[in-house]
Amino acid sequence: MIAAQYQALNSHFHLKDIMKQPTDSKCRMCCKAEEHVTHNAAGCTVLAISKYTNRYNKVAGYIHRTICKHMGLQVTDKYHERIPHSFMNVSSSSIMWHVPAITDGTILANRPDIVLHYK
Repeated sequence: MIAAQYQALNSHFHLKDIMKQPTDSKCRMCCKAEEHVTHNAAGCTVLAISKYTNRYNKVAGYIHRTICKHMGLQVTDKYHERIPHSFMNVSSSSIMWHVPAITDGTILANRPDIVLHYK
């Protein structure tokens, strides 16, 4: 963890600038930006398509499961294997997962992860 904080992980950027080895410091995945800790954690366009989205959806799925559990619904213990239903009605409320939101104005990104609607 400390190596990551000091950006001393074994990346191409670290090998070239810190260790002074003759190597290309570009990212191994996208070959566009310098491969350092910040780029690997949140900036690589190739990883963003799959790894970041998968990680983000797992966290949102855990939050969805917690909301369902709080509302009194039966949920499984294996939250990482659970695929949320797109629409669930619970007594006086509804829980929506990745459902486009209907708005008055045009919004390009109108598909929120979780919508909790109290009736």
